[in-house]
Amino acid sequence: MDKIQSGTLYRERLVPGPSFYLGSLFVPIALFLVVLAFDSFWALFTMIASELLIVGLSVITATTIKVSKTSLIVGRAQVPKSFLGAVAVIETKEAFSERGPKLNPKAFVRFQVGIKGLLKIEIQDANDPTPYWLLSTRKPKQLAEALTIGAS
Repeated sequence: MDKIQSGTLYRERLVPGPSFYLGSLFVPIALFLVVLAFDSFWALFTMIASELLIVGLSVITATTIKVSKTSLIVGRAQVPKSFLGAVAVIETKEAFSERGPKLNPKAFVRFQVGIKGLLKIEIQDANDPTPYWLLSTRKPKQLAEALTIGAS
């Protein structure tokens, strides 16, 4: 099915990066060591089951970013494209500052561990106190391009 026919111009699932999964190994190892005092079989079972649970939940709960002809949808949040203002790709060297000291407390943020790309989208709605959305994305330039398609 063609992207334009389906109405979806861009779609991305924000599954955590490799650093998250590497770090997640510490919990099953700790559980293994705790349960090992009682039984080696159950220790191994607990370790494997807990890692599968961590990986499974991280994939199931991963946020999805969708851009259609008329709206931007991030998880359960949605904004019509008519309310979107300037779209800026945040450079890697500025990302820390945007997430910290420069972050407006009223901004809508969606960060994901291990994803370095960042996109800032201004909101131009007089009735909405949210000044901008700040999103993690693996493909900030493609997302910015999809947001500008059909923009007036």
